[in-house]
Amino acid sequence: MSLFIAIIGLPNVGKSTLFNALTGAMAEASNYPFCTVEPNVGVVEMPDSRLERLAEILNPQSTTPTAIRFVDIAGLVRGASLGEGLGNQFLGHIREANALVHVVRCFGDAKIGHVDGHVDPFRDIETIEAELLLADLAVLEKAVPHLDKVVRSEPRSTRRLELEVCGRALEGLQRGKGIAGQELNSVELSAIADYRLLTDRPMLYAANIGEDELGTGGAWTEELIERYGRDRVVVVSAQLEAELALLSREEREEFQTEMGMVSSGIESLSLAGFKLLDLIVFYTLANGKLQAWQIPKGYTAPLAAGRIHTDMERGFIRAELVRYEDLVASGSWTKLRELGQLRTEGKDYVIADGDIATFLFKV
Repeated sequence: MSLFIAIIGLPNVGKSTLFNALTGAMAEASNYPFCTVEPNVGVVEMPDSRLERLAEILNPQSTTPTAIRFVDIAGLVRGASLGEGLGNQFLGHIREANALVHVVRCFGDAKIGHVDGHVDPFRDIETIEAELLLADLAVLEKAVPHLDKVVRSEPRSTRRLELEVCGRALEGLQRGKGIAGQELNSVELSAIADYRLLTDRPMLYAANIGEDELGTGGAWTEELIERYGRDRVVVVSAQLEAELALLSREEREEFQTEMGMVSSGIESLSLAGFKLLDLIVFYTLANGKLQAWQIPKGYTAPLAAGRIHTDMERGFIRAELVRYEDLVASGSWTKLRELGQLRTEGKDYVIADGDIATFLFKV
């Protein structure tokens, strides 16, 4: 299963343009609200220089990178949580997302209207985050009375913790504090995970600047970074990135070199999503197929094996592993074995970023 990131924001901030750049798709991107009525869905392969190097060394029959599934929903407006602008329908499309990318308009093109009359990124962020909070509030206002009845009717109910956490979470939302800011522990978060609360989702901010502001970053970006942190703000020119997506790889690299761009905004956004969710990548080579897999940092070998197939987790015996750096240094799998750098690990081993693994299991 690929990482799932939802693209949100007000109308006319560049969401569909950014989506086009990310996926190479041609979703409609027009200068009027709600031009995206049904969600656009696209899968983006993650850039991975290690995978490319492994393919050169191992010469597999096929190579499969990790991927991110992006969903672009219609622009949210004030009142979305109450159904304004089909808001409830649109919010429902993002409840399964692992993370949210909030596209924030930081360009001032007078030809593209703004729903509130003028550009103000911080006001726009407050509008969207208020709607996410109100949507969660509506969910828990229904859940708490129902859970209370269940627990009262069955004193030994296993849902007592769920009721307690939902009640506290509801109180926090009523005070204007989202789930992520309520400092719930992992057990408490697990108790309410099935509600898919939106304010619990990690958030990236894509500061969408004009093409003419690439060198300076625009007037708003430093303030956004100061407030939300450099790891959570990605500066991107969605229009420029959409145009670059139409070029060949060679043309794109040549343009980026001329513009002094170390990497594209799209690559930065994808990598920031990985970092935000604390993900790592490991690799497998089986039956001539080299594949990259994304997992949360801290996964043990059986859990990583289960990422490939549940049977592999249930019947896990051991893992044979090599570090990416060791394989590259040796230049071949055969040389690696000769040097004794292929090691065996058991069920308690925690997979490291860049591990190349073979899992042994019984059916």
